[in-house]
Amino acid sequence: MIAYLWKFIYNPNFGLLNNISKALGFGGDTNWLGSGRAIWSVLVVLIWHGFGWGMLIYYTGIKNIDPGLYEAAAIDGANSRQTFLRITLPLMKPVIQVNVTLAIISALKQMETVYLLTNGGPGNETQFMANYLYKQAFSAFRYGYGNSISVVFVIICILATQILNRLFREEKEG
Repeated sequence: MIAYLWKFIYNPNFGLLNNISKALGFGGDTNWLGSGRAIWSVLVVLIWHGFGWGMLIYYTGIKNIDPGLYEAAAIDGANSRQTFLRITLPLMKPVIQVNVTLAIISALKQMETVYLLTNGGPGNETQFMANYLYKQAFSAFRYGYGNSISVVFVIICILATQILNRLFREEKEG
């Protein structure tokens, strides 16, 4: 549904974005899913799509920080920068880890939005790995090659998750 909605917004003939451009005097005949703009247009849709969940997770993390910690920091004379670096950021580290991991895995597995908006085109400008896998396995009937791509894809996702877990790992105090 999101891809179809944005396909209408980006439509070069009657799309909302071109109508707004016309109303503001900027022309209004831009092909947003054409060469040179397609990847940026797809990225706008993908970011817009994931933004709500990410903000909800961050909001929940911030709300779960004990307000007494901020009061104690204020009494101790901490400024806003010190409060952020010594209270907010360390306590938000697990939330940031979850959000970054979900964002990277979501970016790697993008298929349906790209498929419905551009199908990897123009040329291969918006060809994401999952879309390429689908095209090879089910459009070109190269099932073995598609299977190989999926195995590599799973390995990349596991490696990305492991790297992120190592980056966010807390140092153990001995």
